[in-house]
Amino acid sequence: MSAYNEIDTEITDRDCLVEALQELGHVVQVHETPVQLEGYHGDKRQQRADVVIRRKYVGASSNDIGFVKGADGKYKAIVSDYDRHQYGDAWLNKVRQAYAAKKALKLAKHAGMRVVGHKEIPTAQGKRIQYVFQK
Repeated sequence: MSAYNEIDTEITDRDCLVEALQELGHVVQVHETPVQLEGYHGDKRQQRADVVIRRKYVGASSNDIGFVKGADGKYKAIVSDYDRHQYGDAWLNKVRQAYAAKKALKLAKHAGMRVVGHKEIPTAQGKRIQYVFQK
């Protein structure tokens, strides 16, 4: 049985998290109260999450991947040791980048702004998107 790891993030907005995961091609379940994650045998684990990518969408012999909101309002990613080879730091950085873009667009819209342009800037960590907003 592969142990689960909890990874801290700065993610606080569930809707933006879900949109980011979907943009990255994941099928996501959202639960109002955290549900148990499943191991690769379909066994229920003690770890719970309210945003879940079920194991059948993660890969053969994989476990569920989840995100659970902590008392501080930030989501923790829950990824098994086995799945960290494919869903480790590089993947989580992509999730963080997609989330940051979704959150920026949401905040701009809430402030009455609209996107009038953007450009992609390559960095050592991957591409960075810079938006241009107008009121």
